[in-house]
Formats: sequence, C-alpha cells, structure tokens
Amino acid sequence: MCPVPEADRVKACPSGLGPSADGLIDDFEDGDNQLSKTADRGGYWYTSRDPAGSTIDPTPFKVSDGGSGGSRKSLHVYGQTASDPAAWGVQWGASFVQDGVYDGAKYGGFSFKAKVGSNSTKRVRFKVADINTHPDGGICKSCWNSFGKDLDLTTEWKEYRIAYSEMTQEPGWGDPFPAIVPSKLFQINWSIKGGQQFDVWLDDVQFLDCK
Repeated sequence: MCPVPEADRVKACPSGLGPSADGLIDDFEDGDNQLSKTADRGGYWYTSRDPAGSTIDPTPFKVSDGGSGGSRKSLHVYGQTASDPAAWGVQWGASFVQDGVYDGAKYGGFSFKAKVGSNSTKRVRFKVADINTHPDGGICKSCWNSFGKDLDLTTEWKEYRIAYSEMTQEPGWGDPFPAIVPSKLFQINWSIKGGQQFDVWLDDVQFLDCK
C-alpha cells in the first residue's frame, strides 16, 4: 500500500479542538444561501431528497428567523422521509467552493449548533464528501458513502464538535476508503434516513483547529 502524502493526512490534535480564527463556514446572519466568504470559501447551501416521496422544506431554500444564543438567523429544515425501501431520505448541506475541491487540511474538524423539534427524529448523520466519496472526484465507482458521524440531537440548542479523525464511513455499502482526505473536500451535509419525521435547526457552522 502506498503511503498517504503528508498533505492528505488527517491532522492530529492531541489536546483537542477549538475554534479557528478563520473557521466560520456560516452563521446565517446575512440571510442568504451562500457560505461566509472566509478563507477562500463561498459555496452555496442546497437541499435534496429521494424520488420515493420524501419531503424537505422550505422550498426553495431560505434562512429562518431565530438562532442559537439569541442570534437573529439560523437554518431550519423540516419534513417527512418516505418509508419505501428505495427511499434514502433527505439531506441538506453546502459545497465549500463553487467549483472543484477545497483544501481544509489546516483544520482538525468541524463544529455546529443544532436542535430538533419535539416531534422530530433525533438521529441525524453529519457527513463530509471528499475526493474519494464524491463522484466529481473521479475515483469512486459506488459513491456517496462519505465520512461522517451519527448524532442524536436534543430539543435544546447544543454545540457538536467532530474531529476528522473520528469520521467513518457507513458499513455495508459504497466503495471503502481508509480515511477522509481533508485537503480535497467537496461538501458538508446532514442527512435523515427513510421513514422519519424531522424538524431540525442548525447554526454557527465552522471549522475547528487544534488547541
């Protein structure tokens, strides 16, 4: 097996993660669907759903009033995923840049604040598509099994911190890869599987760096 190039390795953070000075991805306060134009980012938010009957609103995408810690704005998505066996559910997320890959190797992971409504599923999967798992990377044949982490959200705002090093692929499908490639990222997203009612709020999305 060929050694992983230094630039493609996951950054080790033995003392843990903390906010990065240029890590803001989006706090939604500007009210638009573009990421914060920080550190050469500037992609756009999107939503998608399976063709088996799953729904995700609002359509078209728009930022909602109210946020974590008294902020003015946040992202709020809600709907129902289909129970059909062919239904993969819904997802919402953003491309880091408008075209090509983004180099996030100087960071160590991500954080965001989130909560769910009282009648919502709490299980959400956070994922990051990289050059190996996104079809635009030209490597995977069975794509979209991105590195990520399953989370159980709460009905109160809470911050979630996720290191590159703890992200894994889901077992049993897609092309397997040894680890995420932080220097060649495409997208960040959150997904809900089939047969679920969801009502999710998201705020203050950012990259983290080593402490």
